[in-house]
Amino acid sequence: MKKLKYLLFFTSLIPFGIKAQLVDKTPAAVPNAPSIYQTEPYEDPTVSGINRDASRATAYSFDNVQSALQGNREKSNRYLSLNGEWDFSFALKPADAPKDFYKSKVTGWKKIPVPANWEMQGYDKPIYKSAVYPFRPVNPPFVPKDYNGVGCYQRSFSVPANWKESNVTLHFGGVSSAYKVWLNGKFVGYAEDSFLSSEFNITPYLQEGENVLSVWVIRWSDGSFLEDQDQWRLSGIHREVFLHAEPKLRIADFFYQTKLDKDYKDALLSIRPRMENLTGKEVVGYQLKAQLFDKNNQPVLEKPLEKSVESIINEIYPRLDNTKFGLLEIQVKNPEKWSDEIPNLYTLVLSLEDSVGNLLEAKSCKLGFRSIEFSKENSKLLINGKVTYLYGVNRPDHHPTKGKALSREDILQDILTIKRFNFNCIRTSHYPSDPYLYDLCDEFGILVIDEANLETHGLGSKLSNDAAWTGAYLERSNRMALRDKNHPSIIFWSLGNEAGRGPNHAAMAAWIHDFDITRPVHYEPAMGSPNMEGYMDNKDPKYLKPNDHSHRIQNPLDQYYVDIVSRMYPAMYTPELLANQPNGDNRPIFFCEYAHAMGNSAGNLKEFWDLFRKTKRVIGGCIWEFKDQGLLKKDTESAKDFYAYGGDFGEKYFDNFTIKGVVASDGRAKAAMYECKRVFQGIESTLENAETATIRISNRHATKSLGDYTIFIKILEDGKVISSKELPKMNLQAGKDTLFSLVPYLPKFKVNTEFLAELHVVLSKNEAWAEKGFEVASNQFALTGFSQNESFNKTFPALALSEESTVFAIKGKGFQIKINQSNGALSSYLFKGKEQIFSPLLPKFSRPLTDNDRRGWKAQRKLKQWYNVDLKLKSCVAKTISKGIIQISTNYSLVNDSAIVQVNYSINGDGVIKVHYNFKPSFTLPNMPKVGMQCGIERTFDNITWYGKGELENYVDRAYGFDIGIYQQNIQDFMEPYVVPQENGNRTDVRWMYLSNKKQEGLLVMADSLLSMSARPYTDQNIETAKHTYKLRDAGFINLNIDLRQMGVGGNDSWSDVAAPLEQYQIKAQPYQYSFYISPYIAGKESISAKVKALKF
Repeated sequence: MKKLKYLLFFTSLIPFGIKAQLVDKTPAAVPNAPSIYQTEPYEDPTVSGINRDASRATAYSFDNVQSALQGNREKSNRYLSLNGEWDFSFALKPADAPKDFYKSKVTGWKKIPVPANWEMQGYDKPIYKSAVYPFRPVNPPFVPKDYNGVGCYQRSFSVPANWKESNVTLHFGGVSSAYKVWLNGKFVGYAEDSFLSSEFNITPYLQEGENVLSVWVIRWSDGSFLEDQDQWRLSGIHREVFLHAEPKLRIADFFYQTKLDKDYKDALLSIRPRMENLTGKEVVGYQLKAQLFDKNNQPVLEKPLEKSVESIINEIYPRLDNTKFGLLEIQVKNPEKWSDEIPNLYTLVLSLEDSVGNLLEAKSCKLGFRSIEFSKENSKLLINGKVTYLYGVNRPDHHPTKGKALSREDILQDILTIKRFNFNCIRTSHYPSDPYLYDLCDEFGILVIDEANLETHGLGSKLSNDAAWTGAYLERSNRMALRDKNHPSIIFWSLGNEAGRGPNHAAMAAWIHDFDITRPVHYEPAMGSPNMEGYMDNKDPKYLKPNDHSHRIQNPLDQYYVDIVSRMYPAMYTPELLANQPNGDNRPIFFCEYAHAMGNSAGNLKEFWDLFRKTKRVIGGCIWEFKDQGLLKKDTESAKDFYAYGGDFGEKYFDNFTIKGVVASDGRAKAAMYECKRVFQGIESTLENAETATIRISNRHATKSLGDYTIFIKILEDGKVISSKELPKMNLQAGKDTLFSLVPYLPKFKVNTEFLAELHVVLSKNEAWAEKGFEVASNQFALTGFSQNESFNKTFPALALSEESTVFAIKGKGFQIKINQSNGALSSYLFKGKEQIFSPLLPKFSRPLTDNDRRGWKAQRKLKQWYNVDLKLKSCVAKTISKGIIQISTNYSLVNDSAIVQVNYSINGDGVIKVHYNFKPSFTLPNMPKVGMQCGIERTFDNITWYGKGELENYVDRAYGFDIGIYQQNIQDFMEPYVVPQENGNRTDVRWMYLSNKKQEGLLVMADSLLSMSARPYTDQNIETAKHTYKLRDAGFINLNIDLRQMGVGGNDSWSDVAAPLEQYQIKAQPYQYSFYISPYIAGKESISAKVKALKF
């Protein structure tokens, strides 16, 4: 039989809706396509599909219009899911896989769920790689033969009797990385692209009764060279599988576009259907109808649009130019518009009728009227003419136990979390998502940057410049656009990620631009023009010199075929640098990745957004990334569960670069999410004038009025809410602000009492993504400022001072305190016979390294003087101030006598210790990680109550999203369990903190000034060395940090100098002093508030 030349490249260039559409076709007797490589299709870049149908919009066939209007595929008699248990056989290399298993029904195989990644089911192992390929050698298009897992799947099914005259399509939602399909022993087809659906016409191979479906899947193929994303490398059928029956004359596909008039009022609706006739019969008199329905399922058009099927099928394409897009068109008067804030959706229903009016098929999709453009004035993004910022996040698929095989419920929970924390944008990094995600984004109002499954990180731009790979590149972008074109939530097409740049990208962009004129094209690596004057080679020493981030600018211009200037991981100066380059470029600027949220990170987010909003051309960015990609694993020795990262499954490459989300692997929102929520909120309020208690309320929305919300004012007295009142409706329009007086809501202020006000904005009605009363915005204002009681003269019970060996012992009624003369530390506090101090109170200048500290800006090297500081005690002197007050003064030198620390302990007869700390550097020293003190206290004091910022951890550069109040948590909840142990659990602006046991006995710490405090049952050294949380060992005491200040967490990236906290959040080595009080306290005898007010002396 003469071999057929594969026509993939030319197929991808054929216009949408062509009369004689070419699809991948190879005779069933030839299991593999012919190839210039004369090898398997999975090692041939010119073959990415055999017998695969053209990609098309997600739509399901129904036998009546009402069912199509409802759109529930599960209720269609033309849909059959093949998810569930399949027979499965696994081999570590292709040569060992079962041969010819597809020829008969297998027996004795194990079962595997579909969808699933086989590594998550115990076959082979997950592999994590960041920027290199998971196999060797790297010799595209060839893949390893000795280690390259193959999974063989099989299952049986029967189709309903009424499908006999139908065209039946087999749909695979996603299979990694390449696969062959047989039905009843006959070859059906082959496909690549792990994250896009593929469909096959199986009608010729069906038989009555039982049908046996067989699938052969290989882990790595030539397609894997295009899938080198920073992620777990997992395999198998990981998205849904189903059968879809349609009439043999069918609505094969359709594409709609909306165009708003210059006033953004009326709209032109254009629809381009693609019909397919497999009946072999004429279709004279057959009609295609289109009707639009509103949210109440009422028809919008006076009568349906109609077009003869014959004219659609026989459409003539001109020799010059091209055909008009809309085969069905209508002007719609003032439709409700779709936006991220108000996602108004209509339902478009297409129905196919025969010559006598019998319905053959109905299909539907959600439709949104909206426009996308950029302002001519400042290049800001306009949705329906309104400036809209992209508060985005990068979201790959991930589940801690399922890998990439997410259920619809898993996807729903992700999208609900994203929406509820005020994100309005998702980049589908770095591949298209399951279609259900786009449905949810359409419904909830989330803007989407849809990204092609294309990354060649480990090869750079090599394949992007190779014509043999052009077809494969085009397939990945074109098929994505063809599938996802009807989702109003999708605003940009992205050509992929970190695949260098070359003519293959230019071809991708050209095709998409011509195919879809309504959406811009994005691709971050399309920077630099080597053939233009002023280009700087990336090997130039000037380009590579330390702290010179010139590579972040245009060099000298980004490529002509992208519509957006996109960059990753900007420094604070980058936005203005890019926006003001003298190269004449006025394209919008977008940071597709920024604020690298690895470990304890995501600092200075507010500063970024203050800058983004005021800088011309900047339209926003996407935080990297949404979720930690930890996989749940059990330690064999301890039997403890933990989240695994790179290297935990035996890979040579050991790295926690998978752990960099603003939510944990299980979907729990980390503290960073609350910072995001406030920074991104659409309603902002600030204290305009403290003396007149005037606040400014700003409606930052593009469309919504404040009338859509309910607003409350709360008043706090010393951290406790004393009143909460609803404000009158405020119909402040989008983009406007107003002044508002709090005076009518304020109590009479008291001396030495702190009063705070809070504004809370909640939903006034149920939304698709949250119920009425859900809080969308809030701010807090200090009305009186913080001040502790003035110290006062008081007679205290008498104390006895004695010198016992190397300690000063101070005894009072019911207590004894010891200061060690050899190290000057508070080493013991016996209260009612029980020891309170288990590790001495000493000055502390460092914290456990964060990921940013360790692997980013190398804090341990740049600030090395402050790690493992050798405190040299110069003096320790006791002095009786009065009968009831004794003072111990200590002096230390440190850092080679370049600084001194004085710590004075004043003890009164009530057992209260006042600690005064005074730091004095004698000459210039590097910045300090922190200024503070640390001690170990009784382990059972693990219930923590504090008056300060909370509830979750916060740091000086990530505290905007947290309010001052009185909070209570047990120590496990007080800490943030980062997958890689590191600095965590800090609370800023602490007025006092009480650590107690179950009997409510404990220690109270009160500040003279605002403190940063944390408490953990682990030593800093243990945190530093442990690679996983299960490696942490309980110290037997609680490590209490009482700090004046701790540096921020930074996180512009996690691998360079810009990972460091901003300068204003670093700590200069200059004089510091502060005081705090320590006292035993038993709850119940007097309130904490009363106790605090009586501590100062």
